[in-house]
Amino acid sequence: MKVTFIFHSSFAVELAEHLLIFDYYGEGALPEMPAGKKLFFLNSHSHPDHFKKEILDLRTVCPGAEYVLSRDIRPGVEADWIHRVRAGEEYAFGGLSVRTLKSTDLGVAFIAEADGKRIYHAGDLNWWHWEGEEKSWNNNMAARYKREIDRLEGERFDAAFLPLDGRLGDAYFWGMEYFLRKAKADAVFPMHCWQQYGICRKVLEEPEMKGLLEHYHPIEREGQEWQV
Repeated sequence: MKVTFIFHSSFAVELAEHLLIFDYYGEGALPEMPAGKKLFFLNSHSHPDHFKKEILDLRTVCPGAEYVLSRDIRPGVEADWIHRVRAGEEYAFGGLSVRTLKSTDLGVAFIAEADGKRIYHAGDLNWWHWEGEEKSWNNNMAARYKREIDRLEGERFDAAFLPLDGRLGDAYFWGMEYFLRKAKADAVFPMHCWQQYGICRKVLEEPEMKGLLEHYHPIEREGQEWQV
């Protein structure tokens, strides 16, 4: 499995017969499109750092590409190559199976399965704890996040893409920590770092993360690739 970091929360995952591109919105360079592989774009929600309509035009240079879009996204066109999905559902699109969780922000998180691999992409499903918010708001956020991640307890993924957002201050890693205590991943990638890649190393120093980051791959630059 080849993983390429594109930008922000956008990654490409190349499998034996499929290429899955998560939360691409036109920023950053796409990897080379391997001939003969089925291409799916999966976009978790409509925020402009996760989706822009312009990516639909890529079908002109990527014939046969299909799009799996959260229901809050309004693509402005209906076609059999656009699949809109709701939270808490399961879908099959040929050789790709998709299960969704409800985001704590907007849209969905994806559990995608193809070619015998299981991939988790959180979208904006995260433990958003903001200093300055009411205690009741933060408590509700914690409960909502834990409720969704608890659905994955005991599951294993070949790769997991998890937010690591420095804007949250001391709470920046809480979502990643909780996920990794509930589920297992053979490869873990941070995302949603707002190009502050130092935070990807900082998390390795957090005492609470000891023993959880054995399979962790910090981001250093756009276009970075891994074979996992």
